[in-house]
Amino acid sequence: MKKIVRQQNYLKELIESQNNQVLSKSALKCIIRSALEPLVDNPEEGVVLHRINDKSGVISLIKRLEFSSVGSYDFTDESENLKEKVWANTEFLCVLTHRFAVIIIWDNKTDNPNFVRYYTIYNSRMQNEALDIIDRNTDINIKEFQERFKPDRRDNPLLNLSLRKLIENLDEATKDAVLGFAQVQSEKEEEEISQNLREIGHEIRNQLSICDLYTEIVRKTIAKSELKDDAVMNSLNSLSRAVKMAGNTLLALKTADKNSIKPYKVKDLIKSAENLTKVYCEGKNIEYIIENDLNSKIPVDENKFISAIINLVKNASEAFDINDVREGKYIKIKTEEEEDFVLIKVSNNAGKIEEPEKIFNNGFTTKSGGSGLGLRISRKSIEEMYGKLYLNHTGDDYTEFVIQIGTVK
Repeated sequence: MKKIVRQQNYLKELIESQNNQVLSKSALKCIIRSALEPLVDNPEEGVVLHRINDKSGVISLIKRLEFSSVGSYDFTDESENLKEKVWANTEFLCVLTHRFAVIIIWDNKTDNPNFVRYYTIYNSRMQNEALDIIDRNTDINIKEFQERFKPDRRDNPLLNLSLRKLIENLDEATKDAVLGFAQVQSEKEEEEISQNLREIGHEIRNQLSICDLYTEIVRKTIAKSELKDDAVMNSLNSLSRAVKMAGNTLLALKTADKNSIKPYKVKDLIKSAENLTKVYCEGKNIEYIIENDLNSKIPVDENKFISAIINLVKNASEAFDINDVREGKYIKIKTEEEEDFVLIKVSNNAGKIEEPEKIFNNGFTTKSGGSGLGLRISRKSIEEMYGKLYLNHTGDDYTEFVIQIGTVK
């Protein structure tokens, strides 16, 4: 009689090899989205292997994969892609392309139902260890994917470690901030607390998206061995600024501190916002126009003001259809002074906004996978600085948002 050798949950052993690091489930969903969104938004040849039992928050991305050129394979127990159902509480996401590889493995069995133990690999030859384990427990030819998709960037252990540390540190800060927020806001209604946490999460995600995009620029520059000091330093400075903004947002959540309003020069604020947001136009044939010559000062919370500009520019860049290859696409920031007010106009020619009367409503979005929080948060932040944020015009010719804030001497 043939001896049957049962599989083991070697995926869990990989997690244990990274010292059982703990991650909140909300942070995990952000990491999953950051791995899938670039591939979904810019489809290229690749494959996604996933075992995600709770797909809330990422279901639209996975569905979009099914209608793209990217191969997608489900390894949940119901998928019939497993030889044996041995992985139980252990799940994973593997993204393989010619440009990058990301592997995230997590185990839901922890002392706290809101946290997981996890293991991550980015663009490393060590990815084969996890893929070999998956290959043992399926009839799908995983080794074929391993041979076909080998990221062309050099293995960079230091960069991998830095990315993991960034995730770990932000997650620790998030846990600490949420606990502090719950303590000082205990008298508030649960729904209000939940809404505030969602808003903070949205702002953090915007800052991390900048980190992610600038990291790609640094990686490409390093890979080509064409280091240009100005480009690298600007990217690294923008990364540091974005991470700092995320940290300050978390600190404000922990202390329930509403604002830190001080007078700032408009020219300096817009320059900082420009350095952080011009990455959204990279590689999209979108001209980024800045008309900013004002030395006037306005009373703002610097981080929240710049976050509002980031939201507007990010939304504008995403408003252009991926198949829009026409010349003349632009995003413009223009500053003007009108009596005792400064007007910051953010415009683009991506096309008309449908249902403009709803854009500031909580949860309303026209983007697949969007949260419908960005504009609402931005308007709320500007109003807390005694200013206004409104849609001034939208049509086939252009769309323009305006921030209006009073000047100070």
